Amino acid sequence: MSAHTAGQTPPPVTSAASTEAADSTVVTPLIRTTLKRASFWIVAGVFVLGVALVSLGLVGTATEGPPLDPTSPYESGALALAEVLRQQGVDVVVTRSLSETRDAIDTADDSTLFFANYEAYLTDDQVAEAAGLASIVVFAEPGTSELLAIAPEVANAGTRVGTLAAECSATFTSNAPEITAGPSSLRIIDDSAQATGCYGTDELGYGIVSLDRGSTDLLLLGATDALTNGAITSADNAAFALRLLGEHETLVWYTPSFDDLDSSGGSQTYDELSPNWVTPVAWLVVLTLLTAALWRGRRFGPLVIEKLPVTVRSSETMQGRARLYEKTTARLHTLDALRIGSLRRLAALCGMASTASVDDVINRIAPLTSQPVAQLRALLVDVSPASDSELLALSDELLALESRVHSAIRPT
Repeated sequence: MSAHTAGQTPPPVTSAASTEAADSTVVTPLIRTTLKRASFWIVAGVFVLGVALVSLGLVGTATEGPPLDPTSPYESGALALAEVLRQQGVDVVVTRSLSETRDAIDTADDSTLFFANYEAYLTDDQVAEAAGLASIVVFAEPGTSELLAIAPEVANAGTRVGTLAAECSATFTSNAPEITAGPSSLRIIDDSAQATGCYGTDELGYGIVSLDRGSTDLLLLGATDALTNGAITSADNAAFALRLLGEHETLVWYTPSFDDLDSSGGSQTYDELSPNWVTPVAWLVVLTLLTAALWRGRRFGPLVIEKLPVTVRSSETMQGRARLYEKTTARLHTLDALRIGSLRRLAALCGMASTASVDDVINRIAPLTSQPVAQLRALLVDVSPASDSELLALSDELLALESRVHSAIRPT
């Protein structure tokens, strides 16, 4: 490249009269160069898009809700059963907290309560309270601690698969001689208790156990798969579910939620939710950081001011920019920078304002150099270099043009 410098590249000189010239000098980088420069951002965008799609997929799988949710259309939900019960004239009331459940049962003359504690929102005391709210209470898949709280005469008996045959004469077994087993079963461990097991045996466990609690018939259900959307049409599951939950005109379907975490009705603070060791460890970390800051931030005397060079030679700037242009094959951009510098110096030689348009400068120097306006415009605006040799030639012509104008204005 030529040693012809333009200093720091100034903004291009434009005006309303040179709109057409500006349109013809727009620098359009090559597609390959643009893709090469943007490759990092393209890869990063694809990565972020992939993460977003995976996250949406995970969120989609997490929106199924808890099992046996009466509003869930997924296989583990029970929307189909709830809708069929409504069609049969049963008023299915869905509640999300223990207080709502209590109010719904109080307003009904006679009702059935169905609930589960899959997410462990309820404490044992809350489970015991819910187990005595209605005349018929169906508790799905009770855990060990919950059985100790409400039915110590019953224990978990493990997992069952296949189908279960009715071996009792309970009302919910009519028209339902077989139901789908699983996922759990129950065993009666106290023979003297007023407990009846159905759909199973003493050795392998029962799918459902009925307990007489005086004013409440407590039914512990282990074979909950029979109520789900995915299995409600298998075996005699539909008849079993309708007889089990459709005994009364009102069915309160209770799905515990966050509202049950604090029985007082208020929200718990972070201090109440966090373990006891969190606070002392946090204070220890803060003190450690402060000690380290005081230790490493200590000064050993006044600051020393060191004189450093801050001036950069213009030739170094020119050479660095030229190497960048050469590396990216930006011939037209390089020539435009040289043209802008030449136009500014030509305008200054002719005593014109810095805001003068390209056409004004060309019209001013044409009579000074005895060159046609079209030839000057081609050199200063239109011509695009196709190779490095053409770029060097055009650079030399710009130098020669400046020299001719300088000689015409200042002969000495």
